Amino acid sequence: MDLKVFFGNAATVCTVASFFSGANFVGACRNDRTLNNICLQKNLEKGIQCRYISISIFSRCLVVRAFGVLWLRYGLFVKDPVVISVNTIGLVFQTVYVLWYYTFTLNKSTLHKQFLGSGILLGGLFYYLMYLTKDVSSAIQASGLMASAASLMFCAAPFASLADVIKTKSVENLPFPIIISTFVVTSLWFIYGFLLNDKYIQVPNFIGCLLALLQLSLFAIYPSKKLNIDNEKCLDDVA
Repeated sequence: MDLKVFFGNAATVCTVASFFSGANFVGACRNDRTLNNICLQKNLEKGIQCRYISISIFSRCLVVRAFGVLWLRYGLFVKDPVVISVNTIGLVFQTVYVLWYYTFTLNKSTLHKQFLGSGILLGGLFYYLMYLTKDVSSAIQASGLMASAASLMFCAAPFASLADVIKTKSVENLPFPIIISTFVVTSLWFIYGFLLNDKYIQVPNFIGCLLALLQLSLFAIYPSKKLNIDNEKCLDDVA
């Protein structure tokens, strides 16, 4: 089997598998709706409105959907079936998650603002790609840079907790499954981009792989407090 085909298929399968991480989010929306209603009833007199799912989760889905659109546009420009297929599937997943969240959330005014902001941003980028670039080569370069930048921002997102990790010397706030998934996926996409000699796939995924590896190293430097507590309990039991 051709290596390009093998790593292209492997990257697609692993990326699509990572999309299923949103299944927990879907279940949480359903389970927490009742809790949210109870919370509202208890705090109605105080004017307190509780949220059953963090807005940040919705924002993450919206961001993933946005950079998926950029990668899909790039894939269509370069006519890469692997990039086109994986981002089409990703858009379907993220659209379902966004609509599911919108259905259950009570704080729709904030979501409307985020929808409007992302729509204006993507609309402006697409207008630039379609009408302001000089030729197809310029459009490919611009879309590649946009998609690469979006991917790097997504890979670096867990670093927002870096200061807290160093301060507390604990990695409890770092999403280990997401980080390990990012490491595997970016590694496969880097190899695929290397085989294609596509710098827009190579560079962001190589940097994303290094960022994920750096984050994984924090788990060795700062072990989870929960793990330490469990180890102490085991030692006490043995004693």
